[in-house]
Amino acid sequence: MEISRKIKSEVLVVGSGLSGIKASKELAAMNREILMVTKTKLASGSSFYPLKASLGTQVTKDNADKQVFLKDIEDLSCGMHREDLAEVYVDKIPDGVKEYEDIGVFPKKLEGERKACFANNARDIYLLSDWDQIRENVRTIFSAYDNLTLMQKTVVVSLIKRDERIVGAILLDDGNEFVLVECSAVILASGGFGNIYKHNLNPADVDGSGHILAIEAGAKLVNMEFIQFIPGITAPRYKTLFGEHTLMYCRDIVDDDGNSLLDPILPDSLSKKACLEIRSTHGPFTHSLESKYFDIAMMKNIIASNNEKGFTLIFADELYENKEEFYTVYLDWLKGKNVHLVENEVKIAPFAHASNGGVFINTFGRTGVNGLYAIGELSSNIEGANRLGGNSTGACMVFGKRAAIDCDRYLQSAPMQELTVNDGNLQLEQILKAHDGRGNEGELSANAIVDKVREIMWYKGNVVRSEQQLKQGIDEIQKCANMFSFTELVQNQHTRKLAFKAANTIQLAQMVLRAMLERRESRGAHYREDYPVENPEYRKRLFLTQNDRKTVSLDFWDQ
Repeated sequence: MEISRKIKSEVLVVGSGLSGIKASKELAAMNREILMVTKTKLASGSSFYPLKASLGTQVTKDNADKQVFLKDIEDLSCGMHREDLAEVYVDKIPDGVKEYEDIGVFPKKLEGERKACFANNARDIYLLSDWDQIRENVRTIFSAYDNLTLMQKTVVVSLIKRDERIVGAILLDDGNEFVLVECSAVILASGGFGNIYKHNLNPADVDGSGHILAIEAGAKLVNMEFIQFIPGITAPRYKTLFGEHTLMYCRDIVDDDGNSLLDPILPDSLSKKACLEIRSTHGPFTHSLESKYFDIAMMKNIIASNNEKGFTLIFADELYENKEEFYTVYLDWLKGKNVHLVENEVKIAPFAHASNGGVFINTFGRTGVNGLYAIGELSSNIEGANRLGGNSTGACMVFGKRAAIDCDRYLQSAPMQELTVNDGNLQLEQILKAHDGRGNEGELSANAIVDKVREIMWYKGNVVRSEQQLKQGIDEIQKCANMFSFTELVQNQHTRKLAFKAANTIQLAQMVLRAMLERRESRGAHYREDYPVENPEYRKRLFLTQNDRKTVSLDFWDQ
């Protein structure tokens, strides 16, 4: 196991979703040498995962709307958001939308103003669609830059620091060979971590590998317990995003025997109709609204029965009489997938979706580690305990550009430090050393480990959480770790990527469950059945730091 070759590039960009594309294009236009690596192909990740007909970007209307927009974000965040990041977003997003065309994206503005998911106020919404065409557009744009190199089917397995700054990285290329990269800066744009859950609405490459790279390099993670769970269709077409706005026309949600899930759980003060109407205004689950019973009822039934087939929605025929564009675009898209919400038996269940937390950054995407940036869903961005709809795509544009601008400035005083192949081999030895003594109690394949951890996460760290469940999950994942031989798998060239994926999945899942366990309250996307109310004492962010390759500390800070 050794380095096969070395590559030089001023900047390494990890990930090829909207944020990675934006940062790479900006830096390439500044004549910086860019190496972009992506686990799959160019234009990938959640940005290009066709969950539904379109993704939206919410845009500040005018100067008067800036404070209103900030108040929307603040009200929703439950005290967990960053004011400085939010201020930058609402100020810069009008320009960010205009720059979509620079990267081959041509958004369509919805007629009139509309309230985005969770928003108290309506504003302009721009829809992004036609992912295949966008991908071709990006390829054409990138091909014009000789200083931009793309490596597909490649993963970054370690970052190299020297004198407290980033100087390089180690990759596994499309042939599973180790490659040393000599660079002055790394921009992590590898997305969230929804794929560490069995049922998720993410592509397979959204697995949290960037979070592990960041925390091992010395960056901090924050708000990791605030994960969005969103209803997804399980039948007739599995893993399709459910349009929550259609619940305005839903009469009930029932089990296989036709029994209402809501009747036994709703308080006397909340009618079924009111619960469904509130639930129609937002996609992700939140403890902050009375509609929470809709998702809690589903998950409690799943945990009790181990039945993952989902629950049937009973719709009124009037649903298809609504000709508003926001409805017709979604319903027509479903028809193209042979799904009709009234004529078919449509079942849904909670799916893991977006990560509200991630790598702690400043307003330029800096992580606190010199030369290391984090942007997109990988970062803990403008959101808090809940995520305001229509902001995630826009944040990719705003902070992708800002990270590029700051990175260009940083490079002016950070010349590349020479790395030798031997330096890379020493880094590989440290990786192996960090895994010494693990996997001694048995053997499980990397795929078996990943599948087992994903199932544990879905049952123990989903919508409904408790101390007992979370501790069980942590113990069960540790048992998986004890049966996983990283060293053996990574020394085999054919199983190297799987070895790193399994190791990262184990480590990240343990951190997420520990964060959920530490926050002994319910707040936003985080619901503890044993602590069902929001506690003012926990109005602090929970940070995770790694002191060495084996020890992760969790601390509540006011930062």
